Amino acid sequence: MADEKTPRPKIELGDKDERSEPRATNDDSYTVGEAVRDGSARLFAWVRRTFPGHEHAFWGGVLGFVAAILFLVLGLFKALVILALVIVGVAVGQALDGDSKIMDLVRRLFSRN
Repeated sequence: MADEKTPRPKIELGDKDERSEPRATNDDSYTVGEAVRDGSARLFAWVRRTFPGHEHAFWGGVLGFVAAILFLVLGLFKALVILALVIVGVAVGQALDGDSKIMDLVRRLFSRN
């Protein structure tokens, strides 16, 4: 079944004349999809090695940081927004990792006991 798929576009470097001719052999050309998958696989592997067991907390922090930068560009609440969104992102990531220390702290702060 894998042979029935349509061929993917290839990234080829070289002169214009070489690109216009179809190649009969499978040389070491690299498709865009393969390049993206390879780069993302390396990034995810680095995150797994660097933050073992806390990958979601890392990505939550990155997402919160990106959102905070967007708010900064718009000029809203500056440093407090960065801090709040990064903490929220890390808290969501911790909850997905099964280690919700920040959420436990918030629950203790707002409990009636």
